[in-house]
Amino acid sequence: MKQHNDDKCKPNQNVKVLLNGDKVKIKSGTYIVSDLKASLGTPSDYELEIVKDGELIPLSDNDEITICGKEVFISHVKCGGSS
Repeated sequence: MKQHNDDKCKPNQNVKVLLNGDKVKIKSGTYIVSDLKASLGTPSDYELEIVKDGELIPLSDNDEITICGKEVFISHVKCGGSS
């Protein structure tokens, strides 16, 4: 899996990421996922997943993630367990 090299990832740069197919400009750097949701304009009660190697990887609100640009995210209403 290709990882971003944090040495080449300069914090506080304006970068573009994809959220649900739309380009969003945010600052590069390390985020707590709950703060990243706010920066992306995603409701706090939504799930946020990152696309890596064609797979959706769920992100917990307490996880840390480093944004360098060109990351791809999907947000959606949390799935409930009831049927």
